[in-house]
Amino acid sequence: MVAKKSSNYLSPIARIFEKFSRQQDVSLIYGEAIDFENKKVLPVAKINYIVGGGGGYSGEPGNSSVNQGEGGGGHISVRPLGVYEIDAEKVRFRPIIDFKFTLTLVAVFTLGLVLLLKKAR
Repeated sequence: MVAKKSSNYLSPIARIFEKFSRQQDVSLIYGEAIDFENKKVLPVAKINYIVGGGGGYSGEPGNSSVNQGEGGGGHISVRPLGVYEIDAEKVRFRPIIDFKFTLTLVAVFTLGLVLLLKKAR
């Protein structure tokens, strides 16, 4: 039986995974609060990430790059959703997309289209 030697080798990929594992809290989703006109504004985002990687170390003596290998990849997606406005009286969520404004635009566009079709007859 061959005894395995321990190594102090720490892969750069392992450092990246370690950082993500420490950051898995609300600070990834909610940014730092911003003080603005007697309010606090708290940005909100949706974050998706997928990472993967692997590596190896031969355990041979020496610091040659021939003795090690690794690789990794991933995808990170950040989509802003809106902000929370916090003041002494209430907390209010303001989305990035104003749904009332969007519905108003759709209604005006639809009404205009109906009038154009009616006029064309």
